[in-house]
Amino acid sequence: MGGSQRQLFHVLTNLDLRRYEPIVVCRRQGASTEQLRAADIQTHIIPLRPWRSFPRGLWRYTDARKLAAFAAQQDVSVIHSSDLWLSQYATWTARRLGLPSVLHVRAPLAAACIVKHGCKAADSLIAISKRVRHDLLLGGVSDEKIALIGDSVDVERFTPGAGERNILKRQFPNSKGTIIGLVGRIEPFKRQLDFLRAASQILKKHKRNATFVLVGNVHCTQYYRQVLDFIRDNQLEDRVILTGPRDDMPQVLASLDILVSLSGGSVMFEAMSCAKPVLSAGFSTKANSTHLQDGKTGLLVSSKDTVDLVHAMLRLIDNPDLRRYLGVQARAWAENHLSHVSMALQTQALYDRLLGEYAPRYRTAAAGIRARTAAAEMVSAVSV
Repeated sequence: MGGSQRQLFHVLTNLDLRRYEPIVVCRRQGASTEQLRAADIQTHIIPLRPWRSFPRGLWRYTDARKLAAFAAQQDVSVIHSSDLWLSQYATWTARRLGLPSVLHVRAPLAAACIVKHGCKAADSLIAISKRVRHDLLLGGVSDEKIALIGDSVDVERFTPGAGERNILKRQFPNSKGTIIGLVGRIEPFKRQLDFLRAASQILKKHKRNATFVLVGNVHCTQYYRQVLDFIRDNQLEDRVILTGPRDDMPQVLASLDILVSLSGGSVMFEAMSCAKPVLSAGFSTKANSTHLQDGKTGLLVSSKDTVDLVHAMLRLIDNPDLRRYLGVQARAWAENHLSHVSMALQTQALYDRLLGEYAPRYRTAAAGIRARTAAAEMVSAVSV
């Protein structure tokens, strides 16, 4: 499961069920649908073809009318799109039924993408970081529409004790030295090749004893082949592990010595909650990073230069005391600032505000009547 699916699950399982009933619409079956149904969350499959692609996009209004008919049948009160690629389905359905719409924006966006996905049409947009909020403002979204609600972590599930038996060393007994991981679906955006270039320098040029772990499903086959070619061409087969997708991420993260993130994501918070030092490089700046604070709860490098990445990785490899210090600080920060319950309550407060503000325009229930929420989400099949 991807980070966005885990974050949506946190919201839905922590809503006040006396007032809100979550109803989830997914495009296809997947790990997320199984988890939602196991939690007794009403989950339905409606195949929604890509809004803008040709020729499948020609069917978008047919699909949108099916979604609108379903939402009307369920008597929903708020439409919440958890996936940017389904934003126009959400806003179209909301307009058709006269309902408020919420759009979750989980990654930085160029102005052209804000227009492409019709972000301005949403009644409210949830930005998960200051950088995302800044991008939305630059793209012309009005400030009053934007709610800054960061991602979160279940600190009771992601704990330092989850890795007591070190599942990676047990499953991969050839692991040596410092275990350094990068988590994410294998595609260019996640920058696995940059991670491997740094790994090659650390092993060959700097002669450090380390094992490098790539965790995640294959999202781009062509890029995956490039990853395999790089490993083979640089004779890294015995020092690089590809685990594929995992359903035991608390244990995996707690078994790492260092997590490297080159594309952001809530996996950083999960590693922090496991008391692991996180190195974020080439994605955010110190000014925009709220939770990963350089030298306090992790290391942050703004540059995408491989030399800078290698230098930061060597700093952590060579300094176990620094790793322990950052891990302890990260765990404390996660406990105090990254609660998944708090994030869900903030999201619920946004629903409350929308239903209150737009009561004259939208069909809303009277005070004390339970409102229903439809969350639209794209669920990617897990494959390797």
